[in-house]
Amino acid sequence: MDKTEIVKQEQKLQFEAFTHEMGLEIALRIIKKVKEQATKPVGIRIVHNGQVIFYYSMDGREENTWLDRKEKTVLDSGHSSLYTYLFADDVPYKQWASDEAYAIYGGGFPIIEKEEVTGVISVSGLSHREDHRLLAESMEEVLASQY
Repeated sequence: MDKTEIVKQEQKLQFEAFTHEMGLEIALRIIKKVKEQATKPVGIRIVHNGQVIFYYSMDGREENTWLDRKEKTVLDSGHSSLYTYLFADDVPYKQWASDEAYAIYGGGFPIIEKEEVTGVISVSGLSHREDHRLLAESMEEVLASQY
């Protein structure tokens, strides 16, 4: 995925109104895909309007700071964490690369409602591009089922 594709993806994966039920459906799709396609366990967290509405750590997944870091990156940038990776030479992302509070890697995606970031979906455990792919695919499937 390149810079142009990530911008288009972020414009496409927006919700008219995000619900907790949608969050659960996205998370369950991610879990299903990981079980079918991956050999490593993942952690998933969904935060909407400041409230954790979903958290799951697969068996064998040890707690770490990646979900926190991806979430902070998305909330502070207003973009997916893969966006910050692809635009890593831009300020402030360049400075964030050395700050352990941020994750300039894929796996965090904004929940955007009516062009406003209202939350974050984060996945961690696979390669950062694979975390992003599973997350974006699952969001796209849920959005498609709503219309």
